[in-house]
Amino acid sequence: MEDSGKKIKHKILIVDDDSDFLEMLSDILTTAGFKVTTAIDGVDGAFKYSNETFDLIMTDIRMPKKDGIKFVQLIQTDEAQKKMRLGASYKPIPIVLISASLDDFRVEIELLGNIEVLNKPFSPKDVLDKVNRLLEKKSVTGTSGMVNFKAGEVVIKEGDESSDLFFVKEGALKIVRKAKNGTSVTVSSVGAGEMVGEMGFLVGKVRTASVLAVTDCVLISIQKEKLEAVISTQPKWFKILLETVTSRLEDMTRLLAEEKSKK
Repeated sequence: MEDSGKKIKHKILIVDDDSDFLEMLSDILTTAGFKVTTAIDGVDGAFKYSNETFDLIMTDIRMPKKDGIKFVQLIQTDEAQKKMRLGASYKPIPIVLISASLDDFRVEIELLGNIEVLNKPFSPKDVLDKVNRLLEKKSVTGTSGMVNFKAGEVVIKEGDESSDLFFVKEGALKIVRKAKNGTSVTVSSVGAGEMVGEMGFLVGKVRTASVLAVTDCVLISIQKEKLEAVISTQPKWFKILLETVTSRLEDMTRLLAEEKSKK
């Protein structure tokens, strides 16, 4: 008889045409307690995605029949349609792109939007850290909860949907925007006790800048539908939010002035 108290395993789909690599990655995740389904190319992956429910998808880029980019585009189109039907309660499946030559696909990956990447070669620890973080982040999405980010990881990506804002419990972050010439410009820094991700969140638009973790961070995610309840229980956060908006507007004004002075 099955133990009713046993923890349900997260289901992960791995797509790769290299059978040895597929087996290796499957062994890493299965040993860690995940339930794994494998696919040998994008067409096989698309079939299995349409017939099963997964908590996370990992896919190689270079594959026959349907490469990883096209496979992810198909998934994102389907996930967007599901979100339109189900509303804000529906959260898309986290996706990790894997390749030994990610730089060759930098533009395509940026166009895909909210995608995580994993460079080959990597260690089992690299895989498990990435997967556990994404699944933990997904599990707190839709509520107010703590999310951990390691130094160098992307917390918010410019152009993504603004579904939440973050209170910084621990750590340091930086806000970065793309300039007209394509370079990245650091707009501001954020530390413990501050908020980040508020601009697009408050006006209902996409993210206006990216946020990167400078150090390991502990953030508290606040969803739109939970904001009023959070503010009522944490009134000091409302003051912090107002101060954050004011500070961010000042940063943008300064940045615009500097750009104009260079012309």
